[in-house]
Amino acid sequence: MEYKVLQRDAPEYPQKLITRLNRDAPERIYYHGPLELLDIFTMGVISADSITGFGLMTTNQLLFTIREYDVNYIGSAFSVMETEIFRLGLWRSKQDVTLFSSKGLEKESFESYLKTRFYPPMHEFPERDEYFRRAEENELLMLSIVDPDITRMTRKNIIQRNYIACMLSDVVFIPFAEKGTKTLTLAKRLVSTGVPLFTTDCEENKELHNLGIPGLTRENVGEFLEKLGDRLSDPERERPKRIDPPPPAADQERTLEPPMIQMSLWES
Repeated sequence: MEYKVLQRDAPEYPQKLITRLNRDAPERIYYHGPLELLDIFTMGVISADSITGFGLMTTNQLLFTIREYDVNYIGSAFSVMETEIFRLGLWRSKQDVTLFSSKGLEKESFESYLKTRFYPPMHEFPERDEYFRRAEENELLMLSIVDPDITRMTRKNIIQRNYIACMLSDVVFIPFAEKGTKTLTLAKRLVSTGVPLFTTDCEENKELHNLGIPGLTRENVGEFLEKLGDRLSDPERERPKRIDPPPPAADQERTLEPPMIQMSLWES
């Protein structure tokens, strides 16, 4: 993949990183795509892969409201809930997605980014065409903070990637975390940084609530975002119409998405 290098002393370097991390900000950021996406209200998303059914349901309730706001989602898009929110950002024409790889951009590509996140039969997810349309039209931003020739995702790189993604965010949404997860460890680290955080009011998120992270609902998450500077999407801002995949033939085998996730997040 072709990429550009952003030095820490460059005027385009994200000021949130300088303000929050000072000289601990990454010396170089490697990127491909429109860097100006980071100027949009950016929401970091981190979630444990062990999310419960009730945790997923309460997350979907918040997303009914969040999807109506200008949001650039940023994160690794690795866990089940993270990939669902990644898909939501692709499905909503007024929202954006920033990809953050823990591999080097000389080795990473838009194709390889998906391969490590959507295994068959989920690799043919409905928003796939929109993903590649945005990539082709230079509407997707991909970031990395590791040397371009790094081919493996190491634990160290993953932890640092997740932390920097949150530091680039105006707010961080943590749908789920419990004892023993890397997500809870990161949440504890983030609390001390002053970055705005929120989760759901799900009882199973008590470990996050005990850290002082507010548990929000569908009714009050919009007010929370607006206090941080977000706003409802402009109805005039539209991307080209999404290309929906053709319906399967009558004799063609279908793979169904989990109905609760599909209906809760994407039904208009």
